[in-house]
Amino acid sequence: MASLLIIGIIALTSLGAYFVGTRGFGLRRDRLTPATIEALECLGLVVVFLVGNLAAGVALILGLRALTGRFISMYWLNDVSVLALSLVQALVLQSWLRRPK
Repeated sequence: MASLLIIGIIALTSLGAYFVGTRGFGLRRDRLTPATIEALECLGLVVVFLVGNLAAGVALILGLRALTGRFISMYWLNDVSVLALSLVQALVLQSWLRRPK
């Protein structure tokens, strides 16, 4: 039941954003599909950066464990900031790729 509520909320706010965008900001409906594709590309970049950041973190922690002989917890990587910073990395790269050369 909770997942249906979340889907309903997301659908409602998406519909509201659609109406505000088309009527309030004068955005064209035919540009929605390319914008959706670009957003999905950016989400793919987020996943790539997240996997890369986690792999680099694991390698660094294992390397520090081997070098220092001390236990360093992998739980340090279990932080929402890793996801947030991966999102920022993806947004910067997406914006950089869109700039003319």
